[in-house]
Amino acid sequence: MGEVWSRLNERQKKLLSWLAVVLIIGVGILILQPSTPEDVPTSLPGGLPVAMRNLDSVQERLQKELASILSTMLGGRRTEVFLTMERGPKLEIAYDLTEEERIGAAGLSERRWTSNPVLMRNDAERKEVPLVLEEIEPIVRGVLVVVDQEPHTNTRLTISQAVATALQIPMYRIEVLFTQ
Repeated sequence: MGEVWSRLNERQKKLLSWLAVVLIIGVGILILQPSTPEDVPTSLPGGLPVAMRNLDSVQERLQKELASILSTMLGGRRTEVFLTMERGPKLEIAYDLTEEERIGAAGLSERRWTSNPVLMRNDAERKEVPLVLEEIEPIVRGVLVVVDQEPHTNTRLTISQAVATALQIPMYRIEVLFTQ
């Protein structure tokens, strides 16, 4: 290295020194840059970030919230809730469709379709996100509620009505059982 340094003229040595300083500052900035958040969103097949909730987390969240509401409603009695989901949440994303038609020399035609998601720029987070046309909520197929108390017809009806109202499902999809 000393051999190369001695061959350089003063202008080249000065330029190389400034480049070294800029490199050190750049590395320092990269090291001191805040890290990305832990909850990195999943991505679409095209690599586009989209915040998605999976079926298990939605089901667990609904079960916990419903159990908490029913426990409060029953004066602190222990309640367990089990949900059966028909399908999970779904996002309908806007796509830009392009159709090409080529006619070959032999009179054969070839059609090609390409689709790309429509992207919106999110300047606050400095990224592009797809345009969501509709977010479809998950569908609950059935609910089982187990309550730790003596069986009562009025309590069963009250619990069924509360669950039907909270989840917007018909009463025949709800079963209430008592453990005592």
